Amino acid sequence: MYKLLSPAMIGPIQLKNRVIFPSMCLYFSDQDGNVTDKLYTFVERRAQVGVAGFIIPANPHGTNKPNRASIADDSRISQWRRLTDMVHRYDSRVFCQLHPSGIQFGRVGFSKNPLEHTAEEVQFLIESYAQGALRAKKAGFDGVEIHGAHGHEVALFLSSLINQRTDQYGGDLAGHARLVTEMIKKIKNYAGQDFPVILRISGEERLPGGRQMAETIELCRLVEAAGADAIHVSVGMPDSEQWECPSSDIPQGHIAWMGEMLKKNLQIPVIIVGRIVDWTVAEEIIETEKADFVTVGRALLAEPDWMKSIGCPEQDLIRHCIGCNQGCRNKRGKKKSPCTCLQNPMLGQEELVEIKKDETIKKVCIIGAGVAGLEAADVMSQRGHQVTVFEKEKELGGIFRWASVPPGKKDYLNLLRYFEKVLTRRGVKFVFDHQINELPGGFDIYLLAVGGREIIPALENNGAALYRAIDLLSGIREADGDSFVVVGDGLVGYETVDFLIAKGKKVIMVGDNPEDPLARLGIARWRFMEERFQKGEIRIIRDALVISLGTDSFTIKNKNGETEEIPGRYTYVLACGYGANEDLYHQAQDPDQEVYLIGSAKVAGDAMDAIHDAFRTALGIVVK
Repeated sequence: MYKLLSPAMIGPIQLKNRVIFPSMCLYFSDQDGNVTDKLYTFVERRAQVGVAGFIIPANPHGTNKPNRASIADDSRISQWRRLTDMVHRYDSRVFCQLHPSGIQFGRVGFSKNPLEHTAEEVQFLIESYAQGALRAKKAGFDGVEIHGAHGHEVALFLSSLINQRTDQYGGDLAGHARLVTEMIKKIKNYAGQDFPVILRISGEERLPGGRQMAETIELCRLVEAAGADAIHVSVGMPDSEQWECPSSDIPQGHIAWMGEMLKKNLQIPVIIVGRIVDWTVAEEIIETEKADFVTVGRALLAEPDWMKSIGCPEQDLIRHCIGCNQGCRNKRGKKKSPCTCLQNPMLGQEELVEIKKDETIKKVCIIGAGVAGLEAADVMSQRGHQVTVFEKEKELGGIFRWASVPPGKKDYLNLLRYFEKVLTRRGVKFVFDHQINELPGGFDIYLLAVGGREIIPALENNGAALYRAIDLLSGIREADGDSFVVVGDGLVGYETVDFLIAKGKKVIMVGDNPEDPLARLGIARWRFMEERFQKGEIRIIRDALVISLGTDSFTIKNKNGETEEIPGRYTYVLACGYGANEDLYHQAQDPDQEVYLIGSAKVAGDAMDAIHDAFRTALGIVVK
């Protein structure tokens, strides 16, 4: 048996295996912090396949932020009881993370600094957490987790960098730990000595002058002595958020070494997080005793059946998180809307949507094997239809395949491997190297997923070498030359620059996209990319357009209409992105043909936009 599937203890509580779903900001509660069917169904779907433990955040006090769960008063107990009873029916365990809503250092909305609390206010804080733990016990939770990581209020007291108090809750290491140690003792006093308490802590803050592992070990020793039953180690603070939820730039299991250090210095179990995607990585962490438990977060968002991957010889039948952060961090964070996932459109609506087989089988033609076409084929084949996908290239994937080429994105190919394996097994027929100029006959339903049309700006070219970004990324053209000008500063532009810098090229990027790269790429992806940019030779010219190219110079025009000629011999790359592409759709004028335009062909956007549009469209087709 795999060690990952062996039972283990947290305090007196036995978990049937070593896999725990960690606390995440899913925003699956309602505006008032109530437990919803959305949250219930999400947890049940993963308990059904064997996840041993769940850590679910709830606010122990104060005004609740929208869509964040609460356990701040006794009226919440019964609604949580329904969820905890369900988890126990699947022989799984569930812990409540005491997670204050909206109190996080360095984030928008941060109001009063907890470090400015009077001694009496600190005692209120300790009492509030203890009361929250008692309510959690009454609601059927198997234990609680104190969130002492990522800049939340408890983390501020633990941080010798941030906590400059001079009273008993600051000063030396014991003072920094005192808030937590007193919380643990009071929780045990209220809820019982046998009620498990976990501390989540950032092993390293990854800030200049911030805490490192040697100090974290000493803090955890004090916490263990106070009665903690486990340590859940993470990494980072808001100003180093790229490490809290790293993108695919960072290898899997990247902080397992922190767990190993803690295990060598503690007697209580250690839980490790940190981009654990493949079950083999989780197994290695447990087998080599780097941790007692692993928390699998984003991988269980992308694939509810992740537990079925353990020992499975056909890994491509399981979705693998690609570390894009698009639905679970970037877009969710901007809107504070329910968490979703680039490759799993069901996430966030599992209580509402079920794909069922239709009674009448139709012949479905999908034109384009990019991610929108593949998602449409996925839905329509699940509905039981005969699906044929036509693709002009020799392989599936569209531009998403070449989006996996820039540094840190090779894991994106896992999505294409999944589609290829699953759709082939379902009997979807692929016709490659086949350009479609008019709709073929013999089909009942047509879904046009031809992708966006490349934006080609009007440029005066006086004999300069001019490439398309897609030609470089796909290998059709070699990146000849030492110095490049990338025309366009959107997503395609930045990733083309990243690609060229990795090849040691000097790059100038010019564009007038008003969106900040952090907003465009997401915090994690941008900060790791930014590090690479700082090591390369790059100049970024914003609020300007390239208007002419030459062999010895190029000319730009800024937002004020002023022109500037920049001398030098360059190779030029068009990276201006893609717009809608409706040509084939408008050519389909036969009223007897049922035709749908999907993905980037309909509305310009990113891969997540394309996949989710294809999912909604294919799911919404009424079959008669």
